[in-house]
Amino acid sequence: MEKRERELREKRKKLREAALLALIAIVLAFSATPNGRELWTWLFAISEFSGPSQQSPLRVHVIDVGKADAILLECQGEAVLLDAGTYPRGDTVVDYLLRVGVTELKYVIPSHPDSDHIGGMAQVLQEIPTQEVLTYPWPASLCQSTEYQNLLQATREESLSCRQVLPGDVFSVGEARLQILGPLKAHEDSNNSSLVIRLDFQGFSALFCGDIAYEAEKDLVKSGVDLDVDLLKVPHHGSASSCSSRFLEAVSPAYAAVSAGPDNSHLPREETLRRLEETGAQVCRTDVEGDLVFSWDGETLSLWTERQYNRALEYALEKLVQ
Repeated sequence: MEKRERELREKRKKLREAALLALIAIVLAFSATPNGRELWTWLFAISEFSGPSQQSPLRVHVIDVGKADAILLECQGEAVLLDAGTYPRGDTVVDYLLRVGVTELKYVIPSHPDSDHIGGMAQVLQEIPTQEVLTYPWPASLCQSTEYQNLLQATREESLSCRQVLPGDVFSVGEARLQILGPLKAHEDSNNSSLVIRLDFQGFSALFCGDIAYEAEKDLVKSGVDLDVDLLKVPHHGSASSCSSRFLEAVSPAYAAVSAGPDNSHLPREETLRRLEETGAQVCRTDVEGDLVFSWDGETLSLWTERQYNRALEYALEKLVQ
């Protein structure tokens, strides 16, 4: 069974590579035509749209994987993946990485063992070369899920280095500094046991919180650690039990990114969105905007969304047929 699954994954990988090469050839051929040149001119010249800057040394991608998390950090040629969505979204994450040119990951980091954060991680490890997996020493009681066992098995099969991290540990992606801030104490539930990671790079900062709720938020605020950042990846998909007023006052983000999708939980909750807006944050949602890409060039933080691209494409096509 396992051999059959690996053969199918390898076959899918080869098919994706062939399809990507064919698509690139078609796009290049079309781009050489007068209509093709006009299309690209309209796409990248329309008002308020330029796409994610490839020249920016730092990019934070919040990948649209529904009510789940998958975050790609790119800095100066190195890449880190925080979470990888659900098991069915493994293909989505792998395809996205390849589409933006990521062929190797320095670190893969699960925020906590829940299936909507690590479900697609085994597939990522099997298909994208990875240098090291960073995990927190969660108690065995939180690590019994099939998805977490698949992650451990993929780590062994790919002979990957696996390192445990604790609050205070610091590591890097390019020149960006990543510091583990939490969890600061043991919790019985997996959500409050999420890794909390702060990113700093040339005057820009971001905070990634997994699925922490009020209790873990309170731990962070009481610790006195610096939580003030430009970008907050909103905890727990914007649930009512996250983003307490005290926590948001300490974080004071300019942008708040919510990863959400159709779900019976009806996330993000209105009261959470209201608290975010009251802090002055610009709220960005994958269930509304699609993929989100934040680019920092050392002076300016720019936001590109999948919906912007779709609108630009529609506008350009309309102009071409007029």
